[in-house]
Amino acid sequence: MITLTQKYELLTKLPLLQGLSGKELAHLESVIGLEVNEAPSMRRPLICQNDPCTHLIFLATGTLIREYQSDDGLFITKSIIQAPALLEPYNLYGLDCNFRCSYTPLQNVSYITVKKKDVMQHLMKAEIFRINYFNLLSAIIHKKDALLQPMRNLTVNQKILTFLQRQFADCEGQGEIAIKMTDLADYIGETRLNTSRALNQLEKEHIIELKRSLIVIPEVKLVRG
Repeated sequence: MITLTQKYELLTKLPLLQGLSGKELAHLESVIGLEVNEAPSMRRPLICQNDPCTHLIFLATGTLIREYQSDDGLFITKSIIQAPALLEPYNLYGLDCNFRCSYTPLQNVSYITVKKKDVMQHLMKAEIFRINYFNLLSAIIHKKDALLQPMRNLTVNQKILTFLQRQFADCEGQGEIAIKMTDLADYIGETRLNTSRALNQLEKEHIIELKRSLIVIPEVKLVRG
């Protein structure tokens, strides 16, 4: 059980809450609660893909495995989320307010949830929170927009790296994607042979590691160049 002092120290390090004064945090705690929840390492997800996104969720401590299965079911990605972090804050509003990924504790984690109505009624009244939130959403949009450029003028290696960048745009550390060679070739508009040659070249350059129907990326930032 954390003390009140430890709790405030924790809150000041969380995304979107950085910059808020002790007085503002104390007010938010009094009206919202900002209770710290804990979950042990487990095999089943704490949050499942397509669950309704009804809360703003802060990962305060620990590590989560993030897993995404594509809508067509042809590939699955896995990556690591380290605290402090936010879990899909962009899906709290909009046309499809559901989580795009599943999140499973790799180790003991602590997290804070804030109801959507409390975000609107209380957090949004804090100017620093609003600025942090809008800056975060803008950065996410800019990154995704940069990755939507057409692949037609790229080499096969560049097409593969662009495809991987799109899957791990906001990740750090190790990632992996389970996908068949023929499906990857279809995604990037290349032949299976050209795709295989390019993957082998990227493995020689130590950017990826190839396993059976699995591409492991030891360090995601390497695919971003």
